[in-house]
Order: sequence, then C-alpha cells, then structure tokens
Amino acid sequence: MDLDTILTIVSAIMGIVALLAGGFWLNAKGKLNQFKNVVAEGYDVIKAAVEAIDDDKIDRAEVELIKQEAAEFKAAVKLLFAKQS
Repeated sequence: MDLDTILTIVSAIMGIVALLAGGFWLNAKGKLNQFKNVVAEGYDVIKAAVEAIDDDKIDRAEVELIKQEAAEFKAAVKLLFAKQS
C-alpha cells in the first residue's frame, strides 16, 4: 500500500470516530442540563422549607408551596433517569 491509501484510511477512521464522539457529546450535554435542573429544583424545595420554618410556624400556603416544589423536583429527577429512545 502506498502512503495516499494509508492516509485515506486513517482519515476515514478519524472521521467516524469524530462522528461518534459528537453523538456521545450531545447525549452527555443533554444529561448535564437535566442534572442542572434537578439541582435547581432541589434548591427550590430547600429554600421553600427554610422560609416556611423561619417564623416557627408553617401555614397551609407554605405547605402547598413545599408540596409543589417537591413535585417539580420529583418530575426533574424522573426526567433525568428516564430512558431515551
């Protein structure tokens, strides 16, 4: 085999590897964004709970806010661990 053939084969292999790496990066990038959302929703739950107990009493509106934030957190976690098709 001459040098041109070898370089063509190496170039084709590098192109395929780059294509596969790009696909993996897009998947990882999406998961990182979902993880960021989980962290943000978790922070919202903690913030709502801390604000509710700051005055040493929790009223109905605060309980509802905590439940809503917890439901959003749960949805974000489910989305993070959902199987992608």
